[in-house]
Amino acid sequence: MKTKGIILILVVLLFSSCIVKSLQPFYTKDSLSFNEKLLGNWVDNKKGEWNVESIKSKIEEDEKNGLKLSKEELKTFEIYKEGYYITYLKKEKEAGFIAMPFKIKEQYFLDFIPIEIEDEEINSLAAEHLLKTHSVAKLDTNSEAVVSLSWLSEEHIKDLFENQKIRLKHENVGFQQDLLITASSEELQSFLKKCVEADLFNEISNKDKTWKSADKLNLIKANAKP
Repeated sequence: MKTKGIILILVVLLFSSCIVKSLQPFYTKDSLSFNEKLLGNWVDNKKGEWNVESIKSKIEEDEKNGLKLSKEELKTFEIYKEGYYITYLKKEKEAGFIAMPFKIKEQYFLDFIPIEIEDEEINSLAAEHLLKTHSVAKLDTNSEAVVSLSWLSEEHIKDLFENQKIRLKHENVGFQQDLLITASSEELQSFLKKCVEADLFNEISNKDKTWKSADKLNLIKANAKP
């Protein structure tokens, strides 16, 4: 896997609204849970194309073809070997992500990290200001050929902070005062558990505001039969 060093926030590529970003991963090592059902080629409801590969399988294939990892790449592999390498293509612009699958109370999630993007319009100085943050999407498997990804909505999380309904370390950063969660992975796990438990967050779950419908993608297997 190569990294071009030009990183864009996930929301720019996928949505017009904002999703929650975090400095730390939303998963902990003991919560990782690989799901083979996500592997393959997909098309989403916003005309995006997805190729989902196992990072472990991808590296093993590269080694069979004579490509050896450097020491730095081996360290990265050890961290992310239980994850996916995702290539996302929309409007002829391609981006690469690492996505780490994890499970909380039988609910699957994906922690997304942008790692590369093809965009010649960004100059080197602007690229130096972009930060590799994490975002989290709830993964629902509707059938063997249909899954949905719902990202955590910044709009509603800000409301929860303002109404003092949740406590997580965070900052409002940048010109637009974007929300950036600075809590630890363990604290993020605890928060996600509360999101999953409908009796604790029933006012959220019933209205489906936390996992905003506008920040949702439905993916259909590219080779699925109608």
